[in-house]
Amino acid sequence: HCCVPGCTSNSKNAVAEDGKRVSFHSFPSDRNAHKQWIVNIRRDVAQDKFVVNQHTKVCSLHFEEKSYFPRNASGGGDERKEAAQARRKLKPDAMPTIFWWARPAKTRKAPADRVAEPLRKRPCRTPSNRPVAVSSGEGSLSACEVDKSGTIVEGVSYDSPEDSHVHCECVEALGSKIDTLEEENEVLRTKCSTAGSPESEIFSIHSIKKDDKLVNFYTGFQSFHMFSACFGFLHRSASEMRTWQGSRSTPDTVDREGMKRGPAAKLPLIEQFFLVMIRLRLGLLELDLAQRFKVHPSTISRTFITWLNLMHIKFQQLPIWLSRRKVNQLMPPSFKKWYPTTRVVIDCTEFFIHTPSSLYRQSATWSDYKQRNTVKCLIGIAPHGHTTFVSHLFEGSISDRAITEQSGLLELLERGDSVMADKGFDVEDLLVLRGLRLNIPPFRKGKQQMLPSDIATTKKIAAVRVHVERKMNRIKCYKILAGEIDNTLFDSLEPLVFVCAALTNFQMALVA
Repeated sequence: HCCVPGCTSNSKNAVAEDGKRVSFHSFPSDRNAHKQWIVNIRRDVAQDKFVVNQHTKVCSLHFEEKSYFPRNASGGGDERKEAAQARRKLKPDAMPTIFWWARPAKTRKAPADRVAEPLRKRPCRTPSNRPVAVSSGEGSLSACEVDKSGTIVEGVSYDSPEDSHVHCECVEALGSKIDTLEEENEVLRTKCSTAGSPESEIFSIHSIKKDDKLVNFYTGFQSFHMFSACFGFLHRSASEMRTWQGSRSTPDTVDREGMKRGPAAKLPLIEQFFLVMIRLRLGLLELDLAQRFKVHPSTISRTFITWLNLMHIKFQQLPIWLSRRKVNQLMPPSFKKWYPTTRVVIDCTEFFIHTPSSLYRQSATWSDYKQRNTVKCLIGIAPHGHTTFVSHLFEGSISDRAITEQSGLLELLERGDSVMADKGFDVEDLLVLRGLRLNIPPFRKGKQQMLPSDIATTKKIAAVRVHVERKMNRIKCYKILAGEIDNTLFDSLEPLVFVCAALTNFQMALVA
């Protein structure tokens, strides 16, 4: 094959575009010519490690016709001898000069051969019939008439050249002004066409509703259909709610019937709900959301607290605690085989908070397990992964047993039910008194090694109890609960945790 960079000629395809056969030539034995060939084909011996050997060839496409000896082919005789005579041979001083990077320069015409092109005349546009001067090319002046439709009508003459130039200057000035006004008009028309579209001005749910991945990223819902279903459940109450005003809220003793509603909201209700879901899902700050939705940061704060309280109230009205019959109906095969009486799988989770200023609160919220100040709650899920119980928040120092006893979960269970939990829940005596059963991994009880049966039991419980850990991860996928929760949200922390836990029920099933 040819060694010139970018050339694709090779012995298997030795035919040029014009149909002629391509020949290949070895480097000359003359030292100077040899170096010049390398320079011409732009190969760097040092950098490219280019080595010339008996197989290094340059094809005939890179040589001019004058670089070859004339052909000397005979018309008869042996075919091999005839082909050898027809083979092209380079002259001793031949040099490769034809390359894709060596394009011939364009030659300029001599000054005498150039012809000046006539200037392109600008179309005359006038608001009324105005005469326009036109040069005839022979030194005399004539004129044409421009009617209201812009058509040029010839045959108008002037008494003097000065009159024609005055009219021409007026037309040029008017044409320039018309061009400027048309450009401004186009800009204003574009602004007007997008002024009524909220998607073009603010970040909106309508700008992403066709992309399920973006809807899931920003809101946590699997699709816009699920987002709309949740919003539809809240819409009626949202249309009647009053925005939270912080310390300026109206006392309960004031008669609200005759009160005037506040100013109209700057965002539609669906955009307010979208805003709240973004804050929950991504944990964005109020200033960031204010820039996205083109409102004041205080509007973001009031909207978020108002919707959070509304969602807390409405979600509490949902019957998330399932009946025994419903739990059995939705129970996965893994539970049916080993733990068919399981009603709920429980675990405690903690959320980090800023260190309180009160020493008493610092002590009460200190968690020895997390080595941080935390608040704690009990989460219960059905065997199929549905969130069925969310307790109130407790200080981080409280034990799992105390939370189970005070949370109100035991009052919801029925005789014969089983509860699955981790080893830390030492509540078997509380359950036995109510006719309940506790399934937890067995302890070693002072033995050096667990019995094989205990190991098997531990594995079976761990295999099905892992779903409650996955549910905790789903709750904490709402980034507003990740890290230390801001002090401004401390008073709303309990509704915040409950709402995030309830929203996980709108997601795909946890256990197939």
